[in-house]
Amino acid sequence: MPNGPNVEAIGSSTAAKSPCAVGAHNFRRNYFYHLATGDVRATYEDLYFNSTGAGETLRLRGIANGLLVATGGTVNALHATGRVAAAKTVSGALNAIRATLEVAGTTPTPGGTLAALQLDSNIVTGATMGANDAYIRVTDSGATALTNFLNLTTAAGSESATALFTTFKTATQVGKMGLKIRVNGATRWLLATDTAPTA
Repeated sequence: MPNGPNVEAIGSSTAAKSPCAVGAHNFRRNYFYHLATGDVRATYEDLYFNSTGAGETLRLRGIANGLLVATGGTVNALHATGRVAAAKTVSGALNAIRATLEVAGTTPTPGGTLAALQLDSNIVTGATMGANDAYIRVTDSGATALTNFLNLTTAAGSESATALFTTFKTATQVGKMGLKIRVNGATRWLLATDTAPTA
């Protein structure tokens, strides 16, 4: 795809204010290469909130602004790809998206409602949603599918009441595992078994 421009024009209409493309186009594309050891960041943004204000360090909006937008394609506000190039390998971990919730200090009590990832909807009253809407959608774009839906690392205090996983010891669930979740403020469990289900 052709690249550019990376400046914003001034005008009275939405189209005049912004660079416009007709057909496939990349408005901005940067290439960086890391040729040594150690961590590197292509872009690093820090936004400090020092008072009671709120906001976002980065806000992306992919807006469907016409009828039947993305026919045969998709519109993504964020499409992050972690790619392993042909004939290359990874020794550590590679993530398309890594969401980290960090709390600093010594024995902190940060309060608030904290999450590494929040899935949110903002739909007007009276909307009739399609049968395929969901908070999470899992797809395979390539010819080979992934082999696991989730890969969860057991928290500290393995299989204790305070860990991420808890072993069920009831008469009907001996040897089963449960993933602790919250539903409407109450604790619930997603059940799992170590026995492979039959087709």
